[in-house]
Amino acid sequence: MGFDLSVLVWAAVLIVLLVLIMRWVFAPSGRPHTGRPRIGSGADLGLLEPVLASTPRSNALRVKNLLSEQGIRCSVSRREQDVYDVLVFHADADRARRLVEQ
Repeated sequence: MGFDLSVLVWAAVLIVLLVLIMRWVFAPSGRPHTGRPRIGSGADLGLLEPVLASTPRSNALRVKNLLSEQGIRCSVSRREQDVYDVLVFHADADRARRLVEQ
């Protein structure tokens, strides 16, 4: 009934290995995420397209309400302090732009 040192060494090696694997799996991504899409022509907005850009909050909300009343799904995205964009789906973009221009 002696103490086997090799069992302790194997257990320590397994624990270290598990810790390294978990650090790799649960590490934050290398790409910083600010919560806001890039601004400009290279911005990736996914399925959305801006119909009104760089406008004050009150104007963005007015346009959003106008588009919602016409059945166009839209959202307001904040760029900076009191600078907003109104975004719609690509399929509704032309109709939304016509309504905004009126």
